[in-house]
Amino acid sequence: MESDDAAVLIGVSGYRDPSLLDVPAARNSLHAMRRLLTSPELCGWSEDRVHVLEDPAGATDLALELHRLAEETTGTLLIYFVGHGIVSKSGALCLAAGDTQLRYPDLTGLEYDKVRSALLDSPAQVKLVILDCCYSGRIIHGLAGAGESQLVDSTDIRGVYTLTAADQVAHVPSRDETAGTSFTQVLCDIVRSGIPGAPPALALTDIYPKLKSTLKARGLPEPNQRGTDTVESYPFSRNVAYTGGTGFRLLPQEHVDRFLRILAAQPHHDLTAESIETLEDWPGVYLLHRESRDASQVLYVARNDRSIAVRLGQHLRKISGRCYIDASDLSFSYLKLDDDLSVLAPERLVLQHLHAQGRSPLWNNSGFGNNDAGRMRDSRRRGGDDFDVLHPIDLSWPVRFDVPTLKVTAYEMTVHLRSQLPYVFRIEARDAELDRVQLTLPESSLRADRAFRLLAAALGDSWQISALVGQVLMYREQGKRYPNAIRYYAGMQTVTEMPEVCKAVGLPDDS
Repeated sequence: MESDDAAVLIGVSGYRDPSLLDVPAARNSLHAMRRLLTSPELCGWSEDRVHVLEDPAGATDLALELHRLAEETTGTLLIYFVGHGIVSKSGALCLAAGDTQLRYPDLTGLEYDKVRSALLDSPAQVKLVILDCCYSGRIIHGLAGAGESQLVDSTDIRGVYTLTAADQVAHVPSRDETAGTSFTQVLCDIVRSGIPGAPPALALTDIYPKLKSTLKARGLPEPNQRGTDTVESYPFSRNVAYTGGTGFRLLPQEHVDRFLRILAAQPHHDLTAESIETLEDWPGVYLLHRESRDASQVLYVARNDRSIAVRLGQHLRKISGRCYIDASDLSFSYLKLDDDLSVLAPERLVLQHLHAQGRSPLWNNSGFGNNDAGRMRDSRRRGGDDFDVLHPIDLSWPVRFDVPTLKVTAYEMTVHLRSQLPYVFRIEARDAELDRVQLTLPESSLRADRAFRLLAAALGDSWQISALVGQVLMYREQGKRYPNAIRYYAGMQTVTEMPEVCKAVGLPDDS
């Protein structure tokens, strides 16, 4: 399914090759960029449109994931990279992944030509590239030295704006473990402070002169930029230093105020399948609320450009399979809109209004709205305010098997589980062994935990089922450990990492 917008944030801070020093600042910059993009007062990206790929090990998997996301994006595509940049013998810029070797960057790193290929293949109307790494400016200017190729055409792609940190070595703070890289830190500081005298919406070309002069004044490497077509004027962020002017406003303040009043007056409906079924396929903005005797708390604000009903149904299914939350305590309100929502972004107006009142929704920017982001993010450690950490998956979820003999192949069982579970169950690409292995179900209805035990026992020790706080994985691997794991199943062995979660749903602790 194609998506309107996607921001792909790639950060590599740890490397296996001892010749490449670890860069803790890269991790800090990666998360600073995510916070900047998802801030409703600034860039206003929806959390589910921002894909954070932290410390990817292999360049091949990284390239595949980048191409997949680029091919699915039709609106705005933003690619950000922070980490080591290495120049190959041919003069090509290679972005270093965790397994990249300094001696063979073209063989083990992500050559920028592969990023360029993803940009060319993407149907996105606006494409932005921000590279915070050494030698990134080479893709804009090229170098004429002996043995070095001219790379200026690497950024000559219709509808692409490219911003790079340095022509030579980028600057990284050497001692402060909490600081980001100098380029990203200054970029974020400028956006958060705004630019007096600039337009109400800042394009990267508005930010660039301030970015360049600030870095130059501090004696740091100077950035470079290149843009084609009208992408240079793409509004990257709201200008918080804008004090008003005489220009035309697409949405006069009185219209914004009226929209907020009308939305606030909409009735609350129980978050149930019956309530959702009464809705038509309307585009619009909607809110999720937690109801209590004293007041109603806004948990989540979003828009859907096609069908509010479909999105609410997805939310209900997700919530129903989680611990420490009950859908019967939740409600939703909505407002049908006929405007181009991708232009007006009504959810940003609501989020800004709530934030100004000190009522920022708990689930926005928590990962609640995310779909399965793929294997690249399985090893990312979740923060304490992440939705999946607050409300981990329920391994006691009942699964019914309507088969006459209760005999199934391992593959049939995985397909059935994927259709029945209200959370992601991702498996290895179809393996012939899954069709050969058969198992007998003891009864027609099982808890998910029991089903995973049976499946693991039938497959043996060469496979591992890993239940994480947000999804379940099944891969041909042994002894792999993931951050925020609840339980592992391998052969006849079950290892529990979070006994409190299993206890909450009445499952035995097998640790």
